[in-house]
Amino acid sequence: MNTKRIAGIAAASSLALGGVAVLASPAMAAEGDLQTEVVQAVGLPASGTCVAIADTSLNWGGVPSGGWSAGWGQWLNDGKGGAACVRTLKFDESTGTWFVAA
Repeated sequence: MNTKRIAGIAAASSLALGGVAVLASPAMAAEGDLQTEVVQAVGLPASGTCVAIADTSLNWGGVPSGGWSAGWGQWLNDGKGGAACVRTLKFDESTGTWFVAA
């Protein structure tokens, strides 16, 4: 994923301070392209594992829990970065639904 695409995803998804992308339907990026992919990220929980993330408020657009993997969030620790859990959501245009990308 290139920098331009990442910037488009962040702009299209209204990335919150906590790093959780919020989309219920596809959004238009600044370039006018339909965004059918969005990255969600949250700080690594105290358990130290992404499997423990079961917060249903993160399940935007009907996406089920799960699909989180270890990653890095530059927005953590006042911009110094830190361990995060990330997942990619994709939009299926044929069904009009979001799902966790494998």
